[in-house]
Amino acid sequence: MNLIYYFVIFSVLGWIIESIYRSANNRRFVNPGFLKGPYLPIYGLGALLILAGHTLLISHPLPTRVLFYFIGLTSMEYATGVAFEKVFRIRLWDYSNQRFNLGGHVCLRFAVYWTLLAVGLDISLDAVIPQALLINERLYPVSEIFLGMIAIMMSIDFLFMIKTGVRERSCHFLQNRELRHRFVSIATPILNHPGVIVLKDCNHHFGKTRLDHVLDVAWMAFRITRYLRLDTGATVRGALLHDLFYYDWLREGPNLHGIRHPNTAVQNARKVTPLSAKEEDIIKKHMWPLTIVPPKYVESWVVAFCDICCSWRDYLKPLAYSLIGKRESWISSSCSRFPSYSVLRGGYFKSQKDIAYSGRDNNKPGRPLNILLIDAQPRSLPFTTFKTLTLPRLAGATPDKNKYHVEIIDGRVESIDIPSYGVDMVGITFTCNNAPLAYKIAKKAKEYGIMVVAGGTHTTAVPDEVLEHFDSVLIGEAEGGAWENMLRDAEKGSLEKQYFNLIPPDLDTLKPPRLDLLRSKQYLPVYPVEATRGCPNHCSFCFNRYIHQTYRRRPVSHVVADVEKANCNNIFFMDDNLTYDREYAKELFTSLRRLRKRLYFQMQLSTAEDEELVHLAAKAGCKGIFTGLESINTASLGSVSKSFNKMERYEEQIATLDRHRIFVIGGLIFGLDGDNRDVFQQTMEFLNKSRVWSVAVNLLIPYPGTDFHAHLQTEGRLLNSDYKNYTGYRLVVAPRGMSSGELEGGYKKFIEEFYSVKNVVGRFRNQHRPLKQLPMYAIINLAYRFPRQTRSRNFLG
Repeated sequence: MNLIYYFVIFSVLGWIIESIYRSANNRRFVNPGFLKGPYLPIYGLGALLILAGHTLLISHPLPTRVLFYFIGLTSMEYATGVAFEKVFRIRLWDYSNQRFNLGGHVCLRFAVYWTLLAVGLDISLDAVIPQALLINERLYPVSEIFLGMIAIMMSIDFLFMIKTGVRERSCHFLQNRELRHRFVSIATPILNHPGVIVLKDCNHHFGKTRLDHVLDVAWMAFRITRYLRLDTGATVRGALLHDLFYYDWLREGPNLHGIRHPNTAVQNARKVTPLSAKEEDIIKKHMWPLTIVPPKYVESWVVAFCDICCSWRDYLKPLAYSLIGKRESWISSSCSRFPSYSVLRGGYFKSQKDIAYSGRDNNKPGRPLNILLIDAQPRSLPFTTFKTLTLPRLAGATPDKNKYHVEIIDGRVESIDIPSYGVDMVGITFTCNNAPLAYKIAKKAKEYGIMVVAGGTHTTAVPDEVLEHFDSVLIGEAEGGAWENMLRDAEKGSLEKQYFNLIPPDLDTLKPPRLDLLRSKQYLPVYPVEATRGCPNHCSFCFNRYIHQTYRRRPVSHVVADVEKANCNNIFFMDDNLTYDREYAKELFTSLRRLRKRLYFQMQLSTAEDEELVHLAAKAGCKGIFTGLESINTASLGSVSKSFNKMERYEEQIATLDRHRIFVIGGLIFGLDGDNRDVFQQTMEFLNKSRVWSVAVNLLIPYPGTDFHAHLQTEGRLLNSDYKNYTGYRLVVAPRGMSSGELEGGYKKFIEEFYSVKNVVGRFRNQHRPLKQLPMYAIINLAYRFPRQTRSRNFLG
């Protein structure tokens, strides 16, 4: 009980502190809590954590406890902030305007504040607790009654808050007809099986059938996993099969039913449908902790939680209704609302063909064409990527919002889930290495009868191959008429095989990108902007010149207007070579100076010889650039038509940028024709003595559709035609100056040595950088340390 009182006291004290702080800032009274009463539970939890640290680490020195408080309190604040935003869609606090913040949920400044408060409480606990106990004894039993009443009030307040939040979210989902049809489309194959339908005759909870119970669990779990971007298909299937047994467990069946029936359900489920490992885990572990072994997947935890919630509701609600004599009305109402079997049988069950076409069976005047645009990429870890412009530009070029409704899925930050209802056309953009994923998505969409079109670099490179999987392809840039023509034909239901522009689009007339359609919270706080397209250089390995055939510039005023719209201070220019036109770049940097943003972009390193341009870039807020070094070997540069890179000037050019406090990240390619087994050591020595912050290191990629690829194919040097290997970290081209084994081994050794802690710290020390740059320096090198295959997750669904 003392811990409960401790929690209550500090919850109230925390509310007082927050009220004073926020009211003083707003010059009016502000209730800082999400509950109605004068308490903030997060402060109580923090106090319990401090008490635990003080008790368990009392024999450890104070610095150890300080580290414990810093990590513990920061983790708790972050977890609480994320949980409330995910579940209730509210932000209790927002540190987005603070430096070194993570998603606005935590920041370094306030983490230090909380740690200092924790240390103060830690030091004073030995004196405070005896005094508090003495006061409690003097005021007993009044103090315990008072604190107990507050604890009860807080519990009731919290339960009502949860109920209100769940009701609001439930109303939001229930109003979404598409969501119901998506659920039914997943559930129908299972529910049509005789071995599952028979559950409608099995009593389960207080007059509710077992079939209605599993439907309740599946529907609740579906909504949660849909919101969390998890595997909704496996969740619904597993939830529908989790209680697949046929005896009346209240009157018969084996002993230890709660422990044994999950295995029975798995055996019966295998007779109904093949099960994935995730679906088996959902069924087997839904009774945890009775099953002892905890669930393996997040989806399994969700179903277990939903099963508990639905079961307790089915017990407690009838009891409550029985007290007022309305138990029968509860049973009838629960069986007459979605997703009960009687409701599904009365209008939601259709054949798979009907479900697939129910949202697209006509082109009624006034009905918008529903378009789903997908960036087909594997899932990345949260906060490791930023927004791009490809699909937002396409959505912005869509002519009439009343005729066309557009949604975007970015595979890097969310699951790629194709709705079986309500989508007329799916447009997919993808690169070479993601072609297998794009083809799989296209196949799934076609199964639902949806028109599927493709665009992007790989589509432009090999349109005939892509057409084997898609209804139509858009080659090159979409703006300028090609996309509008495709939409008009799609509306008529008569797509041509190929669409393209006869002349490149005029960048003066570009519509604003629909960045509002990128809704994920997992992006880095970086705002994408475009000033130019194309690159006049013709590096043989680069695909850019095939998709952007001419170098064009947007009006400076338009670019500045885009930057002014940015909702954060970090601006990244998506241009391939922003500073190629030096006079244009100088005008742009001069105009951007007043906005005081932090700029990052790609540039040709030789541009750094223009001291005036570098100075203007720095004054405009440029903090870092990416440049294609490619190699420190002159012969290697010449082999890919990049002789305009003068490697003997690299150090001087990098030093110029560094002198203006602009960090440099370089791109390197190993496996070029001029490379031999000594290239790794030579490159390491150059980088260690230069002032480069870090490098992105790749093996040579021969993109299909380029002259470079055709040349290597003619020479018989292509080792692999599987697009999954065209990533930059797998060998696909036989080298000339060394064996394939030497190239792979040298590449791996270079990666391990260059990004090692010893090398990173050594380079930082040798470059005589200020200590305040160390965190950013370490983060950038760490980001490039891990190959992309270890950072990516997947997949479809």
